[in-house]
Amino acid sequence: MARRAVFLDRDGTINKQVGYCGDPAKIELIEGAAEAVRHFNRLGLLTIVVTNQSAVARGLITEAQVRRVNAEVALQVARAAGGRFDAFYYAPFHPTEGTDPRYTRDSDWRKPGGGMLRQAAQDFGFELAGCFMVGDADIDHEAAKDADPRIITFQVPSDYGGAVADRQAHSLLDASRQIAALL
Repeated sequence: MARRAVFLDRDGTINKQVGYCGDPAKIELIEGAAEAVRHFNRLGLLTIVVTNQSAVARGLITEAQVRRVNAEVALQVARAAGGRFDAFYYAPFHPTEGTDPRYTRDSDWRKPGGGMLRQAAQDFGFELAGCFMVGDADIDHEAAKDADPRIITFQVPSDYGGAVADRQAHSLLDASRQIAALL
């Protein structure tokens, strides 16, 4: 059986939005998120986080802080429900804001580009068709479709989403149940 993945946005999908977060102490999981990750694991899906972190380009946080926050999200999910992530990919870029040319530039890794998803597929050796994306913003779904139009996308409630996702979900846990029904 071919490997399949579920891509997850981080802020607003797994953990509550707290602005440009570089402090692991500010991470609070959204209710049911840890159980959803465990559910994805049990379904045999690679569980991969893809997150824009333009605060790095803006000089507000460092890449080390992004990694520490990612580690805290993973730790809380593991402690709460025994779930695990296979990888975290992040885009520290912004096309116009910031002064460091390493980060202040165009990059297809920055959602709505699909670069992070394509890189994950290459790194883990799977086809993007038949994969899933769950996010709270239109750019999450646009990134999935940029990577492969056949990725099925799910919108969780937020202030950032419109109607571009293939399906609506009440939460990440609800999305995990809907995905299970599609396998």
